[in-house]
Amino acid sequence: MRKFHLWLTFCFMIAITFFFGFLLTGFFVFLGLRLHLLPPAPPVPWLPSIGLIGAAAIFSFCLTLLVSRYFFSPIHQLILALKEVADGNFAIFLPEENHFTDIGKMNRNFNQMVQELSSMELLQSDFIQNVSHEFKTPLAAMEGYAVLLSSSPLSEEQKEYTSRILDSCRQLTALTGNILQLSKLENQKIVPEKHLFSLDEQLRQCILAMEPLWTQKNLLLDIDLQEIEYEGNESMLTQVWSNLLSNAIKFTPVSGSIQIRLCSSSDVILVSFADSGIGMTKEVQRHIFDKFYQADHSRSVHGNGLGLALVRRIICLCGGKIQVSSQPGKGTIFTIYLPAA
Repeated sequence: MRKFHLWLTFCFMIAITFFFGFLLTGFFVFLGLRLHLLPPAPPVPWLPSIGLIGAAAIFSFCLTLLVSRYFFSPIHQLILALKEVADGNFAIFLPEENHFTDIGKMNRNFNQMVQELSSMELLQSDFIQNVSHEFKTPLAAMEGYAVLLSSSPLSEEQKEYTSRILDSCRQLTALTGNILQLSKLENQKIVPEKHLFSLDEQLRQCILAMEPLWTQKNLLLDIDLQEIEYEGNESMLTQVWSNLLSNAIKFTPVSGSIQIRLCSSSDVILVSFADSGIGMTKEVQRHIFDKFYQADHSRSVHGNGLGLALVRRIICLCGGKIQVSSQPGKGTIFTIYLPAA
């Protein structure tokens, strides 16, 4: 019976509202007749009854709207708060004082859940950040010794082993760097060091910087860039375009194609990267922006699962959003929307 408590409370409130609606309407009609404000013998005998029912219905309906809004307002707040938590915001808080005991308990349980999730997220983030920071010094030493070994006279087998050690060290160095950068961005609320620069020229420079990668795979690049001046952090956005372009090159087969578009309207700047690569399933698309997520569990493609997480965080800091559209075997399109000045 306990689980029907809120439902019974609401039904009781609706019934009371209708009862008082009829009662007050009848009282006002009676008062009007006593004060001779209403004719005692109307030409149509059923007109008072119809008027009484209509007035009571309108009055009760208005009261019901007010009561329903007051009753369902905490539930609406909970729905919005749950959406914030689903988006990763654990700083949300609901008022625990309420006239309804069950709603107060519901808000207290929600606040406790959010606090626990926030503590777990903070503990995990601090642990990863501290471990990554401690990795930097020994990794730098290992990479330096591997470089020295590779420049020494070695046999072919020893050179191969040294090359693998050097590659692994560089991958771990890139991973720790990305972890530290993502941790820093997650604690940022604003974009620092903004200045005006040419967005189309920045994209061209990123494309030229990766020319050895896309020429090696004989990829066809279709580029259409509108001249746009943008105010923001140039180095942060450079990382966004580099990550998206490197992903497009990485997952596009030999002799494939990549389309890069840049255009703007009165209030938004649109940048898109479309490739003819392997594409993604719906399940993969739901997780590609998660930290450390990699769809290729065999690790046949180099990566650490942090590139797209960094991209989304930077775009969010810029006040924009990123969307992905893909089908297996039909390529992928990443679309970025940035607010225009």
